[in-house]
Amino acid sequence: MLDRIINILFLFALIFVFLLEAKAEDHLRIIIAVVLSFILVTIAFFMNWLSLDGARSAFTFGLISYGLGGIPGAALILTFFISSSLLSKDLISEDTLTETKFRRDGMQVWSNGFWFSLWIVIGFLFESPVFMIAAASSIAFATSDTWASEIGGHRVKGKTYLISSFSSVKPGTDGGVSVAGTLASFAGALLIAVVFWLTNLEMNFFTVLMIAIAGLTGSFVDSWLGAKIQGKTLGSFSRKLLVNRFSYVDNNLVNWLASGSASVAVTILFAILGT
Repeated sequence: MLDRIINILFLFALIFVFLLEAKAEDHLRIIIAVVLSFILVTIAFFMNWLSLDGARSAFTFGLISYGLGGIPGAALILTFFISSSLLSKDLISEDTLTETKFRRDGMQVWSNGFWFSLWIVIGFLFESPVFMIAAASSIAFATSDTWASEIGGHRVKGKTYLISSFSSVKPGTDGGVSVAGTLASFAGALLIAVVFWLTNLEMNFFTVLMIAIAGLTGSFVDSWLGAKIQGKTLGSFSRKLLVNRFSYVDNNLVNWLASGSASVAVTILFAILGT
């Protein structure tokens, strides 16, 4: 339900921009984005990377990413989606020794993509590079978190500690961190920062570093929230505020909060610095 509401809101925002704010070249890019998003989402759906709800959300996400974000926006999303999907799909469970197909649903798409899309829309309207940097930081977090979870939690064995108490826990535990996961987390964030630099060659090294650090920091925030509040029951007011989608704090909500904290912090930093 909530993912469909977000879809509608962003589609309305896109229509508003298309009719009232966009120039001729923007119109063409948005139209191309419709075609490309449909093709890529269809492929992802039949490759079992997306559920039906996930496909709808990814279509809207793709429209905004390339339609308003251009080549940089599209490059960031493709890097995140392809790398995370390759890491997440076809995992083998040690307990059951069965293959698990992983399909992202609508809420999983927006838990990682909401802030990116919001910054892209705002950046397009106000023509400020700060918001594009914030968008890159939110995807740096999403990539960082996914790489940490899949590599540190599933693919590389090692000691895992709860971030809130540093007590030893089983790999994959909410709030758990490990050396392998942390290294993978930074590598994922750095990859996004480098891809963003390759599509914005005028960007300086400090900005690249800040995007990578924001992604890594967001991953630590995600782990801390996972240890402290994930799985906790929400109050009645919070459930109403979230359109009754969440009766408890799940991983999607934790991801959304961590992604927001990382990108908002970067926005404030660069606004203060005047970059």
